Amino acid sequence: MSADPSGDVGYVLHSRRYRETSLIVEFLTLGRGRVAAVARGALRRNSVLAASLQPLIPLRLNLGGRGELMTLVRAEPLAVSPMLAGERLYCVFYVNELVMRLTATHDPNHELFEIYRDALAALTGEGGIEAVLRRFEKQLLDALGFGLQLDSEAGGDRALEEEGSYHYDVERGPLRVGPESTGIRVHGATLMALAADEALSPRALREAKQLMRHVLNHHLDGRPLTSRKLFEAQGGGKP
Repeated sequence: MSADPSGDVGYVLHSRRYRETSLIVEFLTLGRGRVAAVARGALRRNSVLAASLQPLIPLRLNLGGRGELMTLVRAEPLAVSPMLAGERLYCVFYVNELVMRLTATHDPNHELFEIYRDALAALTGEGGIEAVLRRFEKQLLDALGFGLQLDSEAGGDRALEEEGSYHYDVERGPLRVGPESTGIRVHGATLMALAADEALSPRALREAKQLMRHVLNHHLDGRPLTSRKLFEAQGGGKP
């Protein structure tokens, strides 16, 4: 086994028990992308690793091995963990699950790492949750090559109209609503605001939430997200 002497920077996405005293931890790292590593002895009493392996904080990681499942040698916190609870904490679970479900392992993506870091910073701030999530979802799709067509109608020959009503087809883009249109509907103003990364009006926030759920469900092959069930169990709305 060879360890990386220079280390990498990463965040904890998810962890699960492994054997009696260890964890398998999924990280999003700057240099390697998403990786899984065994944190041996992390569940032992007074383990230094256990205290470090928390979501939300950047870690300096030393990882060993070259296979799909690496070994965590060291994890050093680079910041103090913020205190989050309730909806904001569940939003972190949601963001983490999207990254877990939509990315491949060992596929570095610096753009993804930056938008993930920015989303965590925004969720630990005081801004509106809905706007943060919609921005992250849109940027995530862009970073993964699934970007939405937001500047023109399907086919690209006709500009969107602010008060025009559209049906969004994931494979084709915005289609002007007609007598036989089905599915969610969204106004041109909402699509244009998303494209320009502008503040979303209350109507645009509602429509963008439906749009992103529709598109993400397509890329998730319709498989439900566990984090959405957590929101429901707590009596909140789905992200």
